[in-house]
Amino acid sequence: MDELVWGAVISSVALVAAGVLVWWLWGGCGRALTGAIGTVVGGILSLVPLLVMPDQDAALRTSFVITIVTVVWLLGWVLASGIRAQRLAREAEAEALGTVRSTAPRA
Repeated sequence: MDELVWGAVISSVALVAAGVLVWWLWGGCGRALTGAIGTVVGGILSLVPLLVMPDQDAALRTSFVITIVTVVWLLGWVLASGIRAQRLAREAEAEALGTVRSTAPRA
């Protein structure tokens, strides 16, 4: 059972590290920042049952559920951030193309 507890602790630490990495890489985007903050908080929260609950089985189950919810949270916000960035890039490209067309000489 100790191996499972250590695996849950490593998973929680990996979640915190993933949240910090997302924060560092995409900190300028509000959606990615929301996902990163939620991931860091979720990673810390997934450690709490392992430290507080006396029943190891219940603590592992609770930690697992919090870990899965946190991973889905991060994935959702990072995907939303990527979709928004792609939309903004297309809008900027269309605007630049419109500017080029309007300044081009007509034959």
